[in-house]
Parts: sequence; C-alpha cells; structure tokens
Amino acid sequence: MHTRLCSPLVLALLTLLALAQTSLAGEPIAPTGSATVPPAVPERLLAGDFECKNTGYYDGDVPDDLWVNRPNRIPNSWVLTYTGSQPVVDSARIYFAERCDGSAHVERISGEDSVLMQARDIEWSSEPGKPFDASLYQQVEVVSGTTYSLSGWMLTLCGGSNTAPRNDCPADYYMAKLLGMDPTGGTDPTAPTVEWVENRRNFVQADGVTRYGWQNLQIAATAQGPTLTVFARIRSPFRWHGNHGFLDALSLVQAPTATLTASLPATGTVSLRWTGSLGPDIPLAGGTHRLRYNVQYWHDNNQRWIDLLQETEEESTGFTAACPGSTYRFRVQPRAEQPTGTGLSPNQRYPGLWSEPVELFVPATGGDPGTAPPAAEQLFLPIVGNQRTC
Repeated sequence: MHTRLCSPLVLALLTLLALAQTSLAGEPIAPTGSATVPPAVPERLLAGDFECKNTGYYDGDVPDDLWVNRPNRIPNSWVLTYTGSQPVVDSARIYFAERCDGSAHVERISGEDSVLMQARDIEWSSEPGKPFDASLYQQVEVVSGTTYSLSGWMLTLCGGSNTAPRNDCPADYYMAKLLGMDPTGGTDPTAPTVEWVENRRNFVQADGVTRYGWQNLQIAATAQGPTLTVFARIRSPFRWHGNHGFLDALSLVQAPTATLTASLPATGTVSLRWTGSLGPDIPLAGGTHRLRYNVQYWHDNNQRWIDLLQETEEESTGFTAACPGSTYRFRVQPRAEQPTGTGLSPNQRYPGLWSEPVELFVPATGGDPGTAPPAAEQLFLPIVGNQRTC
C-alpha cells in the first residue's frame, strides 16, 4: 500500500472546499435543490412605520383637487396604485403640521407620523368627498412555500370632519380598510391572486361621539414564489364630505404555526391536543407575544366548520361527538399576540394559517335500544327534515 502525502497547495484547496460547505454561522449549506431555511429577522417590510423623519417620502403625481395643488407624497419603498381618480395622499405629519418636526394633532398609532389618504375636494366643492380606491404596495423577497403573517393598523373617518354637520356618515355608507397579500408577487390589487381582510368600522359609533379608533387588521398567506406583495388599501365607494383615512405600523413576519392530534381513549370522549410555535421572527422583535388558538371541527351533516374554542391559550380539550358512528375532522389556527398592557406598542397580532384537518372516526356506542311501547301508545310524526347538528 502506498501513501501519498498532500502538498501545502493541495491541503489549502481541501480546506477551502470544506469551508465552502459551511455557512458563516457554522451551519452546513443546504445542497442544491433542497429547501432553503429563511433567516430570522424582526421585520421584513421596509418603511412600514411611515415616519417622515426616518424613512421619508417622495413626490408622486398632483391629484385633481380644488384645494391641494402640489404632488402627492408617497412613503419611500412603497408604490401608490389606484382605480379611477387619484385621492390626496400625504405624510399626515407634513399635511397637518406643515413639516416633519411641526406641531399639530396628527392621527397615528405609533411614532409621530402615518399615511393620510383623503377624498378629493373633501369639503370645498358642491360635491365634496369624491369616491376613491387606493393602495400602497411593496414587493418583498421571500422563500417559496413559507407562510408569512401581516399585521397593520388603519383608521377611517366617514363624514369625519370639524365642519357642521360632523361625524354624520349615513347608516348605509362606509369606508373599507383592507390589508392584502399576493402570494405570487403580483402588483395588481384587483387580481384574483390577492388575499384580503376587510374592516368597515367607522372611527366613531352611531352616536357620532363614542370613538372606536384605530383598527388592527391581520392576514396570513403562503408564498408561491420568491416574491410576495403586501397591500394596504382604503376603498371609499360613496361620495360624502369629510371622508379620509390613515395607515400606520405595518409589519410582516414569518407566521406562527400549529399542529393538532386527535385520539379516542377508552372513555369515548375525543382527546384533542395541539402545539404551536411563534416562528423565528416574532421573538426577535422583543415583545411579549404568546400564542392563542382557535379550534374548529367539521361533520358532513353540518357542511361547515364550527368553532370549538376561540382565543384560548390551552393546548388540549375533550370533544363529545353528537353523532357517533361517523367521521369528524379537526383543525387549529395559531395567533401570536401580546397580553394586554404588556410588551411593544402597538400590539401587533400575527395569525397563522389553519392546520391541515385531522380525521377521526368516532364509533357508535353500544347499549340496549329498549322495548317499543304498544302500538296504541306510539306516536307517528311526518319527517320534515334532518335538523340534527352533529
């Protein structure tokens, strides 16, 4: 047997080859074609806080407004898109206080600024508050097959102004706040690939005084390619004076996850257990997020998912089948949220997706069916339909 000693050059090449198989963090690099594990970061959006002092704004087009005759200001890293006519869009701080360090009442949920979207001719024409439908969007680099969670805050003021009559939004009018995600990375908010969550609550209750205030919207989606698009949208479909709204504090992270198991012990009561994870991103933000769960079940007789538990921090429960001798399905959805009064502000709530349903056949229980009463004592009723809920 011959032994060949390596020269210093060969040893150096072998060392470089070995290092090439290891990441800077000391973890092996995934071989070509395998799934890539996305790195953890506390925030995946750019300029999601819309602060004019920090991330700034750039000039867009001049809206067709009788009073506002300067270019719209669009937050950096975001693109404005709209259908129909362009509304007034601006840094709320600059609009109301005239500069980034100006002093004035400015609606926002965090920091010192937010984005204003305002109907054209909001008060100053014979037809104030023109309808509008506008979105800010941002494309984000993601890992295909990974689920992401979007949380954001909006405030809409239908009929909201300091002129008389004030806070007088008609009962059948509304302004819609929407957060959306396009898992394919498209930029058209009207595309069928965009998944939306919507909130139509006005800033005050029907009495025109009691304030609802800022609303948190949340949604989760699984990326279908290397890019995912986030949309923040306000749709004001009715002409009414004072119509305007604000967007603030958008946040995108890898979504929390949960899995569920179902078993049938000898007692006959279904045992449901689930576990969850906050994911890699959420803990890096430094908040106090904990998982809450929604649990649902399905039976073919019902033809719908029925809530079993909502917003629970428990990780197990029992379930008694109303229709033994048939199959049930169960699923769980996680949501990360900070306990009230703790952690970071605002309280971003990050939902995950529903887990894959788990099927379980629940056998019929035995027992003596009993003895039928005499025919004269039996009561016969027509069958009008199966109203049983399983």
